[in-house]
Amino acid sequence: MRLKIRTMSDIYHFKGFIRDVKYKTHLDESLAIYDFQDFDINHAKGCGLVKFAAGQIGYSKWISPKRTRSYPFERLYNTYNSPMRLTVIPILEDEGLDGDLDRLQYSTVSWMNLLNVYIVLGYYANARKNMSMLQSHRNKLTGQKLDATLVHAQMAEISQYKQSALHWNRSLIEDRFVEIYHNALDQYAAVAERTGVRIHDRQLQALYLSKLMQDFASFKDISLRGSRGAALRETRTAHGLEYLADGSKATFEIENYLGGIYYLTADEIVQEEDKFFIQESKNATRGFLPSVADIKDGLFKLILFSNLDTLMLNDRHIEFGTRLKLTGMDVRGSIRFPCAGRPLQNFVDANLQHISKRQRVILERLNLEATNNRNLEIEIAGNR
Repeated sequence: MRLKIRTMSDIYHFKGFIRDVKYKTHLDESLAIYDFQDFDINHAKGCGLVKFAAGQIGYSKWISPKRTRSYPFERLYNTYNSPMRLTVIPILEDEGLDGDLDRLQYSTVSWMNLLNVYIVLGYYANARKNMSMLQSHRNKLTGQKLDATLVHAQMAEISQYKQSALHWNRSLIEDRFVEIYHNALDQYAAVAERTGVRIHDRQLQALYLSKLMQDFASFKDISLRGSRGAALRETRTAHGLEYLADGSKATFEIENYLGGIYYLTADEIVQEEDKFFIQESKNATRGFLPSVADIKDGLFKLILFSNLDTLMLNDRHIEFGTRLKLTGMDVRGSIRFPCAGRPLQNFVDANLQHISKRQRVILERLNLEATNNRNLEIEIAGNR
C-alpha cells in the first residue's frame, strides 16, 4: 500500500473550548435488553440496555482501551440517546509479547467526562493461546474475558449513583485505578504461566504504574503527552487509499469548562472562504456507501466538534462548522444534508441502479441527523 508522508506545514493546529454537549442520534439501532441480575459482560452484545430497579441504562463495551480498535465509538453512538450511559473499558490489554500492549489513556477519560458517560473499569481475567494457523508459533493471546464480577459490581454502584459521570469517573480513577491495574497484571501473569505465552515485561509495567501513583495530575500529564504524540503521528501519515482530496489534516487541543484538556484529530480541515469545516471522511472502495459502523464512528467523533463554543487558529477566533463526508465508488452526483425532500429524491432517482432500500433509509436518517443537530453537515459524493 502506498503511503503519503505529510509535512508539518500540511497540518493545522487548533485550540477550542466546549461548555456543554447536546446531540440527537438518528442512525442508532434497536438495542438488546438485559435484566441486571442475569447480566454477564462477556456474553452480552457490544452494546445494549440493562434493566435495573430504578430504570434502564445504556451500556457499551470496549475490547481494547485504545480508541482506534474495534469501533468502540460506533457502540457508544448506539447508546447515546439513552438518558444514562455507561461504557465498560479494560484498563489494560496485553495481546502477548508478539502482540500489542494497550493501556487506558486519560484523554479517553476526559472524552467520557465531557459526554457524561460513566466508566466501568475492568481487567481481563482469562485468555488462551492463539492457535490459528498464522499465529500458533507466536506469543499471542486470544479469547480474553473480563472479570465479570468486578464489572457487575461497578454497574450496580452506578445504578444507585446520584452525581454526574464526571464525579464518578474522577473518583474511580483516583481511588481504584492502581488496585485494578495491579489485578490486571496479576491475572496476566497467571494466564502466561497457564498458557506458556510470554507477555510484556512486568517491570516496565510497574515503572509506568509507579509514575501514575504519585498523584492524579501525573496520570493526566503522562497520558495526555502520549495522546498528543499519537494525534501528531496520526496526522503525518495517510494511506494511499484514503480519499482526502479536499484539505489538510489537523490536531485539536480542546478544553472544557472544568479545565480538562484532550487531543483529537480530524481527517481534514476544509476552508471555504472565511469558514473552516472540521471534516471526517469515510470511503467505500466498493459499492455506494461506507459501512454503517464507519458512518457511526465518524458521526460520534463529530459530536464534540459540533458542540464547540469557540475555535482558534494562531490565537485568532475563526468561523467553523463540521462535516461528515461519505464517498463511494457507485455514487452519481452529490448531495449535502440538511436538505429539503426534493433534492434528496432527485439524488435517489439518479442512483436507483446502485442504491438499496436500506441505504435509502440511511440517507433519510442522515438528513434528519444533520437537520436536528447544530453545526453538522453531511456530504455524499462519488470517489472516482
